[in-house]
Amino acid sequence: MVEIRGTRLVLVAAGFIMGAAAPTALVMADSGPPKGTFDEISVKRINIVEPDGKYRLVLANSERFPGLFMEGKEYKHHSRDGGGMLFFNDEGDEVGGLTFGSKTVGDNRRASGSLMFDQYKQDQTVGIQYSEANGNRTAGLRVWDRPDWSIKPLMEMSARAAAAPDEAGRNRIREEMRAYAMANGGAGAERVFTGKTSDDAIVRLADKSGKPRLLLKVGADGEPSIEFLDTSGKVVKRITQ
Repeated sequence: MVEIRGTRLVLVAAGFIMGAAAPTALVMADSGPPKGTFDEISVKRINIVEPDGKYRLVLANSERFPGLFMEGKEYKHHSRDGGGMLFFNDEGDEVGGLTFGSKTVGDNRRASGSLMFDQYKQDQTVGIQYSEANGNRTAGLRVWDRPDWSIKPLMEMSARAAAAPDEAGRNRIREEMRAYAMANGGAGAERVFTGKTSDDAIVRLADKSGKPRLLLKVGADGEPSIEFLDTSGKVVKRITQ
């Protein structure tokens, strides 16, 4: 079932009203709701829901993009301001999504796009991501380690931060979120990056704390290399062609 919010027309009425502008066919089944076929439809949000009402997928603009979800309950996000798509599991948890956006302020410009998949009851664990800031671009596949604890308490804090009266209040709660994560073993670490940074094509492998330990690279000059790093990030061995 597709639920369309923010419009005053139900699908059946839309089929007849829009018929004057574009060919529309409505097929009534022997039982169940009517089915519609439209040449074009413009909406601010589409919810794909299960028979029990839980979200399975939400596609929305920035104004109506949902917050964070756990066990079917929504918590406002303290900083999310873009549009895109969210995925949900059988329990009503947000488990990833597709987001994209750009912003230009004066001479500063930013752009990004990502397709992410979350660990159970946690944050993203694998994703394809692109980001750009003033001409510095990064794009590639990322893999993260995440702890076993549920991030539901962080979602509750996020809702508090979203409701804070000013930016100072939001920042105080964001610090609470970071402190909570660190007190419970950390928020996780990036273990693998495969892609491009600036003019280099790289494969970067890190230890469980997120410190890079092995780097395969083809630089802007076309020269390949393999670098072994210690825990401080110092190159202890370098192999070239």
